[in-house]
Amino acid sequence: MTAHASNPPLLGTAREWAVDLTVGAGIGLLLGLMGPFGSFFNDNPPLRIAYWVGGMISGFLLFGCLTRLAAAGARRIGAPDWATVPLVILFGSAIQAPPLRAIAVAFWPQIAHAVSPLAWYGQCVATATPIVVIYYFLRVRVRPRGVAPLVPVDAPPAVDPGAILYLRMEDHYVRIRTEHGSRLEMGPLGRVTAGLTGVEGLQTHRSWWVARRAIIGVERDGRNLRLRLIDGETAPVSRASVAKLRAAGWLADDNIA
Repeated sequence: MTAHASNPPLLGTAREWAVDLTVGAGIGLLLGLMGPFGSFFNDNPPLRIAYWVGGMISGFLLFGCLTRLAAAGARRIGAPDWATVPLVILFGSAIQAPPLRAIAVAFWPQIAHAVSPLAWYGQCVATATPIVVIYYFLRVRVRPRGVAPLVPVDAPPAVDPGAILYLRMEDHYVRIRTEHGSRLEMGPLGRVTAGLTGVEGLQTHRSWWVARRAIIGVERDGRNLRLRLIDGETAPVSRASVAKLRAAGWLADDNIA
């Protein structure tokens, strides 16, 4: 089946953020009333609630952006986007913990002696983990937005194979990049490449197929190779594909930067 879609905003839509921040404020209100991690014993309940609401809203902003950016970066290099979840949790908590601790200590000075910075970081990780995991599944690991109704697999192709620059897997879809834009097609990469008879191109990675004419150079980063493409993207080259690309003349040593 085929699906047409425009590129969704990298950081999400205004409507998504309105929903996310409202949910974050609601969770903050609930946590402010419950007082987890001993915060229930802090005096001034309205201040405690305001602290948790502010912390959750800022957390949703921070982790929402990091989750989306990390997943997009992983897809660009051909890595699974789910692998970024623990990195986002640990890195985002390291960003959020110091300012939250400083604010909490300003409100409740006894925290400086009662909770060490490392323990505070652990509390931030514990709070961030369910947020990031749920955020990943609801906002990242979903069917691409803007997808039009699906049409049968045997429908006439909407893209001239000769105009295709490269194919890239995005979850269960294939991004078809042409000279004029891009579209999404549902299905495995192999099914899409099977229809490219007569087009000079090779599969460079388990999630990439590249047309020869789209390549403008080759980059080396240690033992890793990437193909520079005419639209500014770079396509990864798996180690298993190096010999195949060399045999095809794509990796001449004098072309590698």
